[in-house]
Amino acid sequence: MAVRVDAQRNAARVLAAARRAVASAGLDVSYHEIAREAGVGVGTVYRRYPERDQLMAAVLSDILTELIDTAHQALDCDDAWEGFSLLFTSLALRTAQNAGLSGSLDQHGGPAVAEQRHELLDLTRRVIERAQDQGRLRRDLAWQEVLRLTGAPAVQGCVLGLEPDPAHGHHLVLTVLLDGLQTG
Repeated sequence: MAVRVDAQRNAARVLAAARRAVASAGLDVSYHEIAREAGVGVGTVYRRYPERDQLMAAVLSDILTELIDTAHQALDCDDAWEGFSLLFTSLALRTAQNAGLSGSLDQHGGPAVAEQRHELLDLTRRVIERAQDQGRLRRDLAWQEVLRLTGAPAVQGCVLGLEPDPAHGHHLVLTVLLDGLQTG
């Protein structure tokens, strides 16, 4: 049976609102807050996601799908550095926007999210090693160490409580990190 257009629209609104709410308030955000953010009744949220883990899995899957798509775009770039920069920036910005969410991947995501996470890790490794093989990215760092650096902008707000400079946001930090990673 086909899903009604308005139901599809509401489902997309709920998921987008859940992403925003979880990013700003964390995993304990209430269904009422999500419904208010989505502009729907709380019953709509409960009908779509009767279990909290289903909602968290949907949020995590949505974020991972977006990052996997970006990783594929990065691998399609002729210039390995351009592809690496695209993925590194996307990972850093998503990490900063969704601080604390990655720790819940195994708890709330289930097997489908775990599979997506492993796919993203493999793609990220390939993007990093490709940039290293082309001599564009420092070779003295393992791919896992490069990946850990994507969390640096998140440390500013999460751990240190520093708000990004409105004039530069996380972009200045990313520029410095990318400059330090690039060879020559």
